[in-house]
Amino acid sequence: MSEPIPHTPTNPSMIHRIVAASLRQRFLLGLAALLLIGGGIWSFKRLPVDAYPDLSPPQVEIVTQWEGHAAEEIERLITVPIEVEMNGLPGLTVARSISLYGLSSVTLTFNQGTDRYFARQQVFERLPDAALPEGVTPSVSPLFSPSGLIYRYVLDSPDRSAMELKVLEDWVIERAYKSVPGVADDSGLGGPTMQYQVLLDPAKTAAVGLSVPAVVAALAANNSNAGGGFYSQGGQFYYVRGLGRVITPEDIGNVVLAVHNGIPVLVKDVGQVVIGQAPRLGQFGYQDRDEAVEGVVLMRTGEQAQVVLDRIERKTREL
Repeated sequence: MSEPIPHTPTNPSMIHRIVAASLRQRFLLGLAALLLIGGGIWSFKRLPVDAYPDLSPPQVEIVTQWEGHAAEEIERLITVPIEVEMNGLPGLTVARSISLYGLSSVTLTFNQGTDRYFARQQVFERLPDAALPEGVTPSVSPLFSPSGLIYRYVLDSPDRSAMELKVLEDWVIERAYKSVPGVADDSGLGGPTMQYQVLLDPAKTAAVGLSVPAVVAALAANNSNAGGGFYSQGGQFYYVRGLGRVITPEDIGNVVLAVHNGIPVLVKDVGQVVIGQAPRLGQFGYQDRDEAVEGVVLMRTGEQAQVVLDRIERKTREL
C-alpha cells in the first residue's frame, strides 16, 4: 500500500516563507542570534542595580548655617526668605523646612519625572535673590539618594594624633575621593578640628583701649596679600606684591592691632597665640579608642553602585 504524498501548498503563508528564508540563511540567522545575546549581556551589565532603589521624587535641600542665633531668628531671617524666593519654581510640589539653633534646612520636592539637574539649576538661579543677613551663605546639599552611602573608612595611625588625622582627612583624603567619578560627597566624622586661637588678656586689652571686635577686625584686615603692580629696570619688569597672609602662630602674634602712645600694640602684647581645637558637636570612637576619624562616601543619584565602588577601591589603593 503506497503512502500518501504530502501536499505542498501552492501559496505558502507568511510563516512558511519566514521559516524557509531562515533555513536558507542559517549563517546570518546564527550571527544575528549571537549579536542579540551579546547585546543583552552588555545591557545587563550596565543595568543600574541598587539594594534599595530610590523611588522618591526629585528633592533639593538648601542648608544654611548662622552660628550663635536662636531658632526664632533663623526661621524669620533665613528660612522664610528662602521659602518665599523658591515659591513658583517649575514643577515644585511641596516645600518643607526646619529651623534649629544656628541651622536652617529647606527641602523642595518636585514632580516625579522632573530632571534633577534642571531642578537644582532653578534653585541655584533663585537662591542669590533671597534677602538674607550679611555674611550668610546658603548651600545646596549634594545630589545623592538616602541609600547612597556605599563606602566607609576609618583613619588609624600608631604615631599620629586624632587632630593630625582630621587634618589629613579634610585636606587630602576627602579631596581625593570627591574626584572619583560618580561620587557626590565625602564627609569626615570625628577628630578635633585644629584652630589657631588668640587668647586675650582682658586687663592688657582694656589698658590699651582695645575691644574684642577691634582685635577680630585687625586680624582679618592683616591676613591678606596685596598687589603692588610692577616696575621696569634695565629692560626687565619686576612685579611687586606685599606678603601679609599669616602662616605660623608667630605671624599672628606680630600682627599690629593699634598704636598706643606712639608704640605699636601687637597681638602678643595683649594675649597669646596657641594651636587649639574648634568647639565639638560630636565624637567618634572606634574599637577600643575614644578618639578616631571616620569618613563616609556618598554615591551620586543614578550611578551604578558596583562601578563606583570599584573606582573608590582603586583610589584607595592609590592613596
